[in-house]
Amino acid sequence: MSQILTNIEGILKDKYQPALSNLINTEPSPFLEMIRKEPLTNNKVRVAAPIGINGGFGFGEEGLSTPSSAAQRFESFEVKAVDMYVDISVSNKTMVLGSSDQTAMINALDAEVKGSYAAAKWNLSRALFGDGSGLLTMLNPTDKETDTFAAIETQNLIEGLVVDLHMLDEEGMAFLPYAEKCRVKRVDHVKKTVTLDRSFHLERPVNLYVQGSRDRELLGLGAIFKTIEQSPTLYGLDRKENGWLTPMLIPMNGKPVSDLELYRGIRMARQQRGSKIDLLMMSDKAFDLYREYMDSRTTHVVEHRKFQGGAVGYSMLVGDQEVVIINESHIPASEIWAVDTQSFILQQTPWEFVSDGGGIFTLQPNSSNFRALLASYGNLICTNPGGCIRFTACGVS
Repeated sequence: MSQILTNIEGILKDKYQPALSNLINTEPSPFLEMIRKEPLTNNKVRVAAPIGINGGFGFGEEGLSTPSSAAQRFESFEVKAVDMYVDISVSNKTMVLGSSDQTAMINALDAEVKGSYAAAKWNLSRALFGDGSGLLTMLNPTDKETDTFAAIETQNLIEGLVVDLHMLDEEGMAFLPYAEKCRVKRVDHVKKTVTLDRSFHLERPVNLYVQGSRDRELLGLGAIFKTIEQSPTLYGLDRKENGWLTPMLIPMNGKPVSDLELYRGIRMARQQRGSKIDLLMMSDKAFDLYREYMDSRTTHVVEHRKFQGGAVGYSMLVGDQEVVIINESHIPASEIWAVDTQSFILQQTPWEFVSDGGGIFTLQPNSSNFRALLASYGNLICTNPGGCIRFTACGVS
């Protein structure tokens, strides 16, 4: 058995680990593929964010005083590194049978790795657009015990996901743990319902989180695009006292977004916030409306842009600037989020298998499964959050 484990570990380390590490850092989203990546060296992700311009310039005249020194202003941003894991499980049965059929064992291992990667890809894609809380959706109360619940939104739910339930307390002040490790059996995105593998009588609203992930996820774009009322601070700074932290908000008031509207927003961000917008991420509805607009107008498409994860976007001229436009399903309905990808940094450690100095597999308690854990630690941060743009109510009155 030890020799079989050694062989499987060799396959994972030599064949899968390098590929998985590369794919996890690029495929979940075009946004992730385009931003900068840097190595993480401690438990904090820190950047020095410039504010405005250097103030030491001035015109003058011979014999008069030269301008006073006014160095570039900076603020220090800091977020805690979060833990990211990809779990790979191999059963004792697979290894025993694989001792006489190497091909079957490799096929079983390949299927398990691909399944684990698909889960990691989907969850990272979702977390990139979250606010770090890990909140997936809210379930409405029920009048009887059932396994099917009405959800506020379902775009962050998928079959197979393991979730924790937190119920609103009787005072309506906080959501407290209610049930752990329930599995999502079915999601109806049309009716906005979710079916779990257990039944409950929900007397009060319930929040769903990925298992063990509440307040432990990446500080994604959702944290940046929150209003001051929703989130008074960002990166440890008070948003009311530092207005430049809050992205530009452009309400569309039900109008579809045109090239002119996009250009005005991009120009405003460049002139007022020093931002060079190069990526426009549209919700499903906003993207569909924009496609209809493109079909009806003469729009200059520079080229189609295909990303490693399979997404296809447009590289277009918006005004005088080339911008990539993509459909991103995790964006809130009828919204568009515009960013300068070069102002975002993902600091993280390499994806490596967790080991106690011996092998990478451990037998799970009360189980016949051996587990290998691929881990990375890091977080996302932006040096110019106020340079982002949020278009709201696109095509919806």
